Amino acid sequence: MLEPLPVAAVMLAAGQGSRMGGGKLLLPLGETTAVGRTVRSFQDAKVKEIIVVTGNYAFAVRHALRNRPVRFAFNPDPNSEMIDSIRCGLRELNPQHIEAFLITPADMPLIQPETIRCVATALLQSDKSIAVPTYLGRRGHPVAFRASLYETVLTFQSPQGIRPLVHGQSEKVLTVEVDDEGVVTDMDGWDDYRRLLYLWAKRSGMSAS
Repeated sequence: MLEPLPVAAVMLAAGQGSRMGGGKLLLPLGETTAVGRTVRSFQDAKVKEIIVVTGNYAFAVRHALRNRPVRFAFNPDPNSEMIDSIRCGLRELNPQHIEAFLITPADMPLIQPETIRCVATALLQSDKSIAVPTYLGRRGHPVAFRASLYETVLTFQSPQGIRPLVHGQSEKVLTVEVDDEGVVTDMDGWDDYRRLLYLWAKRSGMSAS
């Protein structure tokens, strides 16, 4: 039995997915949807709390996750930047009740639960403030922040969102190499979705065998 992690997850599901005609998070993946699969990974990792930030497809996403132990935040501006959705999610958290928080896009359903635990645990066991998973040298998600950075992230102002926090302070950032392609596999277009389906089928087949 896994011990619960003293961390929360902020999952960003407010994007319009316009390059795929909208509603990409509701596309099927295995026995559920893409967003359902992403939530399941964090659920299986035993994070303490999951906040899903919704937008234009709020009703549909809520319905898809109706049986999941998540709470919702709402970003009313479909044209806002990702940092605005991050703030919406963070406002639903009490940083005094957690030791760290994870931020991840909801369109990355192949991130494995073991990876989530590895990144969070590595951060909490280090002297760093931020942890980022890498796969074959590429940085990915989820990005983990110590709870002490809550106000910093919440109020951070930059045209690049929170990227300067993660990429501009190397002395504070821990990179965690993982054997999990899911940390760099998202769904920006239909080719991405087809590749995701291929990788999911391959992984499921390996699990079945």
